[in-house]
Amino acid sequence: MKSYSGTYFLPGAGTAEATILVFDKEIHIGYPSDSGHQQVLKWNITDLEAVFDLASGSTRIRRRSERAPEFFINGKEAIAYIHALQAEQQKSWYQKDKAKEWGRNILIFLGIAGGLVLLYFLLVPWMAEKMASQVSVKTEEDFGDAVYAGMRLEEQEDTAASFALNHFFAVMNVHTAYNIRVTVIKGETVNAFALPGGRIVVYTALLAAMETYPELAALLAHEFTHVNNRHSTKAIFRKLGSKIFISLLLGKFGSVTSVLIDQADNLKSLTYSRFLEKEADMDGLELLKARKIDTKGFADLFQHLKASSPSSSLPEFLGSHPDMDKRIEYIQAAAAGAVITENTELRAIFEKLKQTIQ
Repeated sequence: MKSYSGTYFLPGAGTAEATILVFDKEIHIGYPSDSGHQQVLKWNITDLEAVFDLASGSTRIRRRSERAPEFFINGKEAIAYIHALQAEQQKSWYQKDKAKEWGRNILIFLGIAGGLVLLYFLLVPWMAEKMASQVSVKTEEDFGDAVYAGMRLEEQEDTAASFALNHFFAVMNVHTAYNIRVTVIKGETVNAFALPGGRIVVYTALLAAMETYPELAALLAHEFTHVNNRHSTKAIFRKLGSKIFISLLLGKFGSVTSVLIDQADNLKSLTYSRFLEKEADMDGLELLKARKIDTKGFADLFQHLKASSPSSSLPEFLGSHPDMDKRIEYIQAAAAGAVITENTELRAIFEKLKQTIQ
């Protein structure tokens, strides 16, 4: 995903500042309406017409089927990126990088299958997790998308809040091979979870409980680490080991996808080992320190949620650690001496987000 600042133009209605988030298959455009409320447009990459306007020195974007509205982004970087994504979408299925990656993955799995079949019943969970480390980023994304589709959450999405959270994460400027996509779901569940390949789901009840933007940065950094360190993929493969092990050995990715869709609802409460949860905390903390975001965000988030939630309803990423005081203690120790700078852009996005979900 890439984020750009641009200008929204609608004939007869003037111009307005806009933020454009470019994903692999679509772009999301946020701009204020006449009443001042945030509006979000979602356009498929294949529907776009992106040309360079010499007069303004900007990339002009609009839908091929419509002459308006139009969006302008300074420079040529955006047009090159969009054209590259469109070219990828227009390839035949066997030409796409995904097909080539699947072929390579099949060879990898077949190569290691022979010596392990006899140990199947003893090593299924452990071996499934090891196989998760060999899956390509693109295949992880396909698996995560399948699980998300199986959860049937799209109708519950708060699109304006999702746009704000993706913008927030983009401003954090976290470099990764994954296409991170944050979705906000309306609901009273105080929870957030990560899926393989880059999907992060956050419930509005959890966002409503937050008081500062460093808390939100801490949450996203924690869940991002689950994705980036393949915790989600490993945990799912271990949890469903006997159901997907043979399919992985034989390279039958379609069968794996079917299993993931069938088990989608059960994966909302996916838990990690304490080792992986601590790794997510510590790597997430390093992300905040590198960006000079107040590291108290972690401790404040944990303290606030511990005080407001009974132990039986703690969110997944808290519930796997019974000793919350110990968790706060090692976070505070690791954060000692961190340099903190107020990030006005993140604070502004957070404040707008809080208004959106009220």
